[in-house]
Amino acid sequence: MKNNFVNATLLAALFFSVTLNLKAEGISVDAGLTPAQDRIVVRLQYRNMVTQMGGNDVVMHMMPLVMAYGLTPDVTVMLRNIYRAVGTNETMMEMDNRWMDPFLMGKVKLYRLNARNYTIGVAGFAGSSFPILNSSTSNTYSPVVGLNASYRPGLWSFDLNNAYEWVNYHAGEKQSETRQMQLNMAISRNIILPGIDNWIFAPVQEFSLVRNNPTSRESQSFGFISPGFQFISPHVKFEGLYQIAVNSSQNTGLKNGNRLILGLRFMF
Repeated sequence: MKNNFVNATLLAALFFSVTLNLKAEGISVDAGLTPAQDRIVVRLQYRNMVTQMGGNDVVMHMMPLVMAYGLTPDVTVMLRNIYRAVGTNETMMEMDNRWMDPFLMGKVKLYRLNARNYTIGVAGFAGSSFPILNSSTSNTYSPVVGLNASYRPGLWSFDLNNAYEWVNYHAGEKQSETRQMQLNMAISRNIILPGIDNWIFAPVQEFSLVRNNPTSRESQSFGFISPGFQFISPHVKFEGLYQIAVNSSQNTGLKNGNRLILGLRFMF
């Protein structure tokens, strides 16, 4: 009985951790820029995520699908859903493969300056997950608000993403399980490939910091230092990132492992 209770507690903590850790986005370029009106962006990713619990590893394969649409020149709407598949599970706990709850978001351009040698963009966003699937946990929402900024001097790119989320917000109780602050910064530089028309190679370096304030536990913080790359053409983009975990404060018995992200983006 005691082992069953411990396993159930660890399983709940793991699902809670996975929900939080997905927000350390990765490949967060173009944060402050919005696509042109009537343009559609489709983003496919594969994420290999490792979480450690007391010396045991749980490997999950996360496959996000994102669709963004330029509703107007200043407003973008985005829909995201994620399929989760469990790989290695050394804890021997039961975890099913399933689609997560969909996430709907709107991004609004607040400021845009297109100068001769640089571009600056600032955009605000708000969104939430919606418990419409049978796998939803307690029919909770996860509303988020934030601010994005992008700076493009010449061939360089600088992006900043700042978000605040109420994770698993119970509408009836008017409270969330935790409040989370997230900060992501990405730096990259375009390198024009000689002899290949309209293709660019861009090394990427990202930094992520997440701060959780649960209602029933001590606050936690963790982050990632993430080198990566992009191959870019006018209509498709290949991207890869290796996230190196920095566990500065984890008081739940959970520890983040390193992650691999591979992705494709299409623009229509």
